[in-house]
Amino acid sequence: MKKVTLFVILLLLTQFNLKAQSLEETLSNLSSTVGKAYVSPIISAFGSNLNSGWVSKLPPADFLGFHIDLKVIAMGSFFSSDVKRFNAAGDFYFSEYQVEQILAHSNITPSTIGLQNYNYLKSEIVKTKFNVNFSGPTIVGSKNEYLRIRFPGKTIQAGDQQYTVNPYEITLNEVNGFLDGIPAFPTGAVQLTVGTIAGTYVSFRYLPSVNVEDMGKFSFWGAGLIHNPGIWFKNPLPLDIALAFFTQKLKVGNIFESEATQYGVYAGKTIGSIVSISPYAGFTFENSKTTVKYDYQSNETVNGVPVPPTQVKFEAEGDNNSAFTVGLNIKLVAININADYKFSKTKTASVGVSLGF
Repeated sequence: MKKVTLFVILLLLTQFNLKAQSLEETLSNLSSTVGKAYVSPIISAFGSNLNSGWVSKLPPADFLGFHIDLKVIAMGSFFSSDVKRFNAAGDFYFSEYQVEQILAHSNITPSTIGLQNYNYLKSEIVKTKFNVNFSGPTIVGSKNEYLRIRFPGKTIQAGDQQYTVNPYEITLNEVNGFLDGIPAFPTGAVQLTVGTIAGTYVSFRYLPSVNVEDMGKFSFWGAGLIHNPGIWFKNPLPLDIALAFFTQKLKVGNIFESEATQYGVYAGKTIGSIVSISPYAGFTFENSKTTVKYDYQSNETVNGVPVPPTQVKFEAEGDNNSAFTVGLNIKLVAININADYKFSKTKTASVGVSLGF
């Protein structure tokens, strides 16, 4: 088990560009609307990974038999280029430092309008909640791109003079592409499959708590079964057919908690015995839901005092509703090697190596 855990740790760590700033610190700069857009790609990746790699061999149409298979499996969900950036609208308070940049862009300084008027304009903007446009990298975007916040412009009366503050884009350096353009999000697990009872395999999946720096501890578990209805037919079928159902839960640090469920039908054929190949395919329905939770620190102040952080909590669903999977299992005596690919909105590949009898 220690070797398996080390394998999973290395799998995860080699895929992440670790940062000095944690994910919690990054999210603390984002309200719920912006936070939801920022993490959206990884929500779908969590769900698709959890709903992948369960099946590599179909149970035979035997009423009673001995089968045990211990597998180390790796799954990876791929990110298209269109999920690496986002645009969203939401409310935002600008800090004093940001307001000074905004005013300077409109050539409004203490020397141009006087210190009293300047301080009044700055105070008016700081205490105003603006509906703004946010644009920039999502969590899987480039680390060299940063969140941009567009000040919409405002006309303010100060004394008997009106001042027009022009629109301006602020760059928030505290928020960039946390995973730096990562092409696929990886997950690893240990899976035990046992059977056969009435044409049925039962599977259990587990990832011990693995600490990935700056993201938190990964852990998940799952269970499910796959049943060959051919056992109830008088004559054998030309292919192995199976009905499957799997459910699992994932936790990442104190930020993400995901649940995923998958059910569907698989077909396959084993060619050979001691050494064999088993192509398989499956059509499945799946769903996933992730609860996201973190503390948001706004720039809002009350009587000059910053408001304390507020907890942001929302639920988001993964993109996948249905999927078609094709794969191949190669058996070399007691060693099995399998790989498959899932065609869905969030495309996912999985590879497994197992010892089975």
